[in-house]
Amino acid sequence: MATISVLAQDPPVTSPAAELPAWRRILIIVILLTGGIKSALAFTTVVPALQLIAQEYSGTGDSVLSAQFVVTLAPIGMALAGLLAGAIVSSSNLRGMMFGSLAVCTMAGLLQLVPMNYYALLASRFVLGFSAVLADVAMTSILAAQFGGAFRSKLIGYRQAISSIGTVSTMLLAGWLAQTYGWRAPGIMFLLPGVMLAAAIFAFNKPITLERQAAAAGERFSIWQLWPLLLLSLVMSIGHTMPSFQMPFLLRENGITSAVLVSRVPALSSAISILAAFAFGFVYARLGAWTLVISATLMGIGFIGAGLVPSYELVLLCVVIEGVGAGWTMPFFLNRVLDKASPAQRNYGIGIVQSSLFLGHFLNPILTAPIRLNFGIHGTFVAVGSALVTVAVLIAAWTMATRGGRRGI
Repeated sequence: MATISVLAQDPPVTSPAAELPAWRRILIIVILLTGGIKSALAFTTVVPALQLIAQEYSGTGDSVLSAQFVVTLAPIGMALAGLLAGAIVSSSNLRGMMFGSLAVCTMAGLLQLVPMNYYALLASRFVLGFSAVLADVAMTSILAAQFGGAFRSKLIGYRQAISSIGTVSTMLLAGWLAQTYGWRAPGIMFLLPGVMLAAAIFAFNKPITLERQAAAAGERFSIWQLWPLLLLSLVMSIGHTMPSFQMPFLLRENGITSAVLVSRVPALSSAISILAAFAFGFVYARLGAWTLVISATLMGIGFIGAGLVPSYELVLLCVVIEGVGAGWTMPFFLNRVLDKASPAQRNYGIGIVQSSLFLGHFLNPILTAPIRLNFGIHGTFVAVGSALVTVAVLIAAWTMATRGGRRGI
């Protein structure tokens, strides 16, 4: 039985998985490293087909907003799961939690293939997001329980990279499936967590429990200590989802209706973000809070440009500019929490920041709808881009006031 203390100050130097047969150890590593792809599927299976979803549910009022809700109900489930996962993980069997969450995630995702009432579809999307994050928490905790030291750190980095690559590849595949077989067809990719579940049942032959130690006196986490980061992560997340949630409708206004061409835009944004993320450590070590200033500025310039340029190729160029900034947002907030929080606070802080980011996904279509209805989709991109540039200016002013960026934000 593998055990982990989530509040330990120093990582364990021994790896329980080292005692396993080589084949089982390799299988466990493969399962854990590919686990993040299932969360990406909650977005990539529907984003390229937003125009088609809007057509099918055009009788529900604002067809654009209705289609966007199909995407954003998953993030709201993810946000809620992020808030509750700490308590659930601390009191549940990790192996059973992983099995159950993967099973629910598979079934909820495959429901996309079944014609159903619009509101039933939204409910299935909420369950999908909730179960996907619970599975992620369980699998990450298992990774920490089974592996220790520097090897564990490497695995966590590889897992994030594989998840991002999965986002790009499944986005492109979903675009082709939607264009060829209809918007429900990409749901077939939710067989992947089902395969993952079957492999996990075979690989994890012993229970894995999570042991929680009492927090040291004076180390109780307070959400108010992180309110500037939570607010900024919410704002940046609203901007971060523009290529996925709003770009399909900008392209439609520009005469681009092919699901394949539409899918290339968020896929390009994700690909550039992956490349930018590789350079994040170098940039953050030298710039501190100025990293977020540059990130918000690049995203703002990219969105303003996308709202003004006339051609598909120029939109792609603007997405490249935006993607560089977007690639630094999530790593920035995670690193900032690690800089500010005590060891006993870090797990809670990271979970709450992630919930804030997912909440931003949900709020994007709601907050942008009035702008879109009054000024059009092009005006929406210009407005959001201008807001992000304004945020960058405010952060820059605050950073200079706190003498360099290691204090303050």
